[in-house]
Amino acid sequence: MVNKERNLRRATEKSIEGTRRDIDKRVDEIKGELEAGGPEAVEGVLRSLSGLKEELQTRFDDIQGMFEGELETGRKEIREHPLLAVSVAVAAGVIVGLLLGKKED
Repeated sequence: MVNKERNLRRATEKSIEGTRRDIDKRVDEIKGELEAGGPEAVEGVLRSLSGLKEELQTRFDDIQGMFEGELETGRKEIREHPLLAVSVAVAAGVIVGLLLGKKED
């Protein structure tokens, strides 16, 4: 289960990094269009922004679908092994409590 979480995190980070690169590229394109000037530039910028919005929405939907799938897998594991899930939660709580509650005199 830990490996699945790591893989999901890596895939998400990779997707976010790719989105950042694409946004940076689009912003540079928009700057170029504005520098070219004229009313056509404004029209081009509006088209670029519209395309960027659609692309971001698609990527967001993909990431959301990936998370929902993993959440459902987690829920299924908890339903199948409730005692294990409670034990892990209690152990995590004890560890966090020890770490946060430890005071040096």
